[in-house]
Amino acid sequence: MRYSLIACLLALVTACQPVPRPFEADRATPNALLKLPDARGIIVQPVAHAPPVTADALAEQMVAALQDRNVPASRTGGNKSSMVLTGTLIDPGYDAMIAWTLLDPDGAEIGRYEQIIEGTPIEAWASADPELITGLARAAADPVAGWVQTATIREVRAPPIYVGPVAGTNPADAERLRTALRQALRGLGTRTAPAASDETLIARADVRITELADTRKEVAIAWRIEDPFGTEIGKIDQASPVPGEMVDRKWGQLARQAGVAAAAGMTELVSRIDWSQGFMPPAPGDAPAN
Repeated sequence: MRYSLIACLLALVTACQPVPRPFEADRATPNALLKLPDARGIIVQPVAHAPPVTADALAEQMVAALQDRNVPASRTGGNKSSMVLTGTLIDPGYDAMIAWTLLDPDGAEIGRYEQIIEGTPIEAWASADPELITGLARAAADPVAGWVQTATIREVRAPPIYVGPVAGTNPADAERLRTALRQALRGLGTRTAPAASDETLIARADVRITELADTRKEVAIAWRIEDPFGTEIGKIDQASPVPGEMVDRKWGQLARQAGVAAAAGMTELVSRIDWSQGFMPPAPGDAPAN
C-alpha cells in the first residue's frame, strides 16, 4: 500500500515583520501534517438503501459512538475541512453488509469497513431496534476512529529512518537540510539510522528553487520515503515563496523549518503503518516505485 502525505506550505510575511517561518503551521492555512486529522470532525450521513428509520438511527448512534471515542462527529454542520462518513447497505441476497466509507473533504477515500449483517432479524432491522442499532454502530466506530486518530502508539516500533541523499542543491546546503531533518525526527521520538540497511527506511529529497517575478524565490522540496527494496511508501511535497536573500544567506533557517515540517509528516506516516510483519519484499517482476 502506498501512503501519500502532502505538506501545504504558506507565503511569508515581509522582511520588516518577525522572523519568517515558511514551513511552520501557524499561518492562516495550517500545514495539514501538523494537525491531528480527527480535529476536523466527521459528518455522518444516513445509511443509504436502509429503511429510513434505520438509516437515521444508525447515523445518530454512529455519532454517539465516535464521540465516545473522542472523535468529533455530528449529523450536520462541519466546515470545509470536515470528513464525511457514508454508509451503504449492500444486500445481493446473501452476505448482506453495511459498507462504511470515510471520505476526506475532496471526496477521496480514507478508509472502508465492510460490516457483515447477514442473519440480522428482519423485524429488528426494519424497526431500528435500539439494542441492535447501538451494537452495530459501536462495532463500526472502532475502525473509523482508528483511521483518524494518530495518537495511538503501536506495540511494534517503527523502523528507523536513514536520511539519505538530497539532490538539486549544493553539497553544503544539502547537508544542512539532512541534518535539520535528522534533528527534527529525533526531537519527535522517531528513530534515525546512521546508514541505510535492510532494516531501515530511507528518506530522500529533491530541491528545486525557482526565480519568481518579484524578488522572491520559490523553494520546493519533494521528500520520498522508501523501504529497503526501493518501494515508495510515502511522499511529502513542500513549496513556499520566500525572500531571495533568505535562500542566498539564510538557508540554514529555511532548512530547519523544512526539516521540522517534513519530520512531523514522516513521524505520522510511520506510526500509522503496521510493522508487525516487517518489510514485505516486492512480488517477482514488480519494479520499485520512482
